Amino acid sequence: MTPDILLAALLAAADAPVETREIRTAGVSLTLTPVLPDQVRAFYLGRGFDADSAELLATTACVFQTVFRNESVVHGIAFNLADWRARAPTGERPPKLEREWQREWERRGVPAGARTAFRYALFPTEHRYDVGDWNMGMTTYALPPGSHFDLKFVWREGDKPREAVLRNVRCASDDNKK
Repeated sequence: MTPDILLAALLAAADAPVETREIRTAGVSLTLTPVLPDQVRAFYLGRGFDADSAELLATTACVFQTVFRNESVVHGIAFNLADWRARAPTGERPPKLEREWQREWERRGVPAGARTAFRYALFPTEHRYDVGDWNMGMTTYALPPGSHFDLKFVWREGDKPREAVLRNVRCASDDNKK
């Protein structure tokens, strides 16, 4: 794919409607912004993925730009994405984690540099935040584009588990699918 085609895909996707969902609760905030399938395709093609692998990611997972913040929990928070759950009409499932994707990319022969770019673009699977700390990256959910779900997200304050639900999350639609 040429740079002109990549740029055109990104610009076309920029005009498509997306709905950011955000919740602030118990001293933390979580924001999810859907990433359009065309943006996913362009981003990963530009980082060395083959077209079939970029298409697999764009069409078999909902991808979100995710921001999680510790706004005021004095003793810090910790999380593990494996504990989070997308609650869809088809059932409840955890996010699809980086290690699962890496097995797929290795099986498909995606180059090591592209797999590294993938790792750095994703939200960390586990992390700890002091007050004011935050991170941003992509999270993925094994749901088709256009799906709706509620996200139960879980964190710990010391040894105390906490959870909240971000309701009415909508995956970006794949309106430009060929």
